[in-house]
Amino acid sequence: MRVQLARNRLYVYVAAAVIAAAIAFGQTPYSLMLPGEAVDLSTVVRVNGHAQPAGTLYLTDVRYARHVTPLQLLAVLAPGVQLIRVGDVGPQSSSALEYEGVQREAMSESQSIAAFVAERAAGYHVPVPQARVLALLFTKWSRARGILHPLDMLVSINGHPVASNADVDRVMSSIKPGAVARIAVFRHGVERILNVPSVSRKGRANFGVYMTTIYQRPEVPVAVSFHLPRVAGSSGGLMFALQIYRTLHPMAGAQRLRVAGTGTIAYDGSVGPIEGARQKVAAARAAGASLFLVPLENYPEVASARGIRVVPVSSFSQALRAIASV
Repeated sequence: MRVQLARNRLYVYVAAAVIAAAIAFGQTPYSLMLPGEAVDLSTVVRVNGHAQPAGTLYLTDVRYARHVTPLQLLAVLAPGVQLIRVGDVGPQSSSALEYEGVQREAMSESQSIAAFVAERAAGYHVPVPQARVLALLFTKWSRARGILHPLDMLVSINGHPVASNADVDRVMSSIKPGAVARIAVFRHGVERILNVPSVSRKGRANFGVYMTTIYQRPEVPVAVSFHLPRVAGSSGGLMFALQIYRTLHPMAGAQRLRVAGTGTIAYDGSVGPIEGARQKVAAARAAGASLFLVPLENYPEVASARGIRVVPVSSFSQALRAIASV
């Protein structure tokens, strides 16, 4: 009898240990989106022949913890932490290395566009480059796979010409989620008209296709260099442009600036939506920024943020006015 009781206790202890290990080390199909860095752009952007301006602009970022354990899921209770499914982070049809390459290319593109926008706004002559949008990778949930092909060059969506990712975003905002769009593409030099179904993602139509804008990069009159090895993606475009502009065109009261922000930028100066607005405003607040610039489309996500003033912008000129009022 005593031997049986001892065995039962052993089984209970072993079961408890297994459960504890599963909670501590087992993987779940979830990831966490966490506040990242608020990077002082004076340490990142160098404009040839110009001294760094007074004040501070911050680029904000997010971090991801992928396949978190059940115990780590408790972190979602902390401010600025968001729970997402693993499949929502990056395309499932590509390797991590391929996805990182896409993100690095997007960062390089955003830097080139930022220099173009800033130098034009500062009065320099910079010719507008020709550009085209390429389909690259597909998400697991994309219904466009097999209809669109990798390296298809997009010409128009529902009759609206597209020459940049920002153009695609604008057209997508007018499409009903789940609707089929008519997309004109060049494939192997031949134009084709394709009927491409969308899906609903966060209330918007989405093809589940990772795209990049290729273009003849403009030769800007003033050389600009960047050093930001740990951050990728296009969401820093707006803040890069603001930092370059105020280096070329000093602003009154700049010593008071402690401004953070996020947003993609297009050649026409329009500011596009990003991911992780709540995480980025948390990073900005932690860095001591007094103002956070956010794309108009993302404003509802952070409108109620406390401890920092949040201003929605849809263009580079609006962002300039916002920081001039600080």
